[in-house]
Amino acid sequence: MEDVVIGNTVMDMYAKLGTIDSSRKVFEEVPYKDVISWNTIITGYAQNGLASEAIEVYCMMEECEDITPNQGTWVSILPAYAHVGPLQEGMKAHGRVLKRGLHLDVYVSTCLIDLYGKCGRLEDAMSLFEEVPRTSSVPWNAIISCHSIHGQGDTSLQLFRDMLFRKLPLRT
Repeated sequence: MEDVVIGNTVMDMYAKLGTIDSSRKVFEEVPYKDVISWNTIITGYAQNGLASEAIEVYCMMEECEDITPNQGTWVSILPAYAHVGPLQEGMKAHGRVLKRGLHLDVYVSTCLIDLYGKCGRLEDAMSLFEEVPRTSSVPWNAIISCHSIHGQGDTSLQLFRDMLFRKLPLRT
């Protein structure tokens, strides 16, 4: 157990330093990989702009019967799908999120809003936005951004006004 904790910490360090190859080497050498190990390498790839590699590792993780993706997995892999653009794969991940009951987690649901919005499915993004607790600015920022990147500035401004009217903090 101690080895996996140390390995995860070293992987995270290398990823944060931008030396993702070193992080991957540590990942490969750790004898036992828990969900945190997988999340660490997936997040490392995603945060270093390597979304395709993050998706590749996630697919490897899905083949492990003893590993169950958690909130940390979804908040790393859903943005990777949004970045690369394979909406069908992102929709499959959405189904897995629903099965695990994590769709109301504000961070996971915000990633889903972002996924659908960036892939041009603004109605779906808006439907998800309507379902999620909107007590922080996190989901608001995602839906506002999605509308603005698709040229819907008026909608973005109206959503921003609605958020201000609710007196939500602009930072969380």
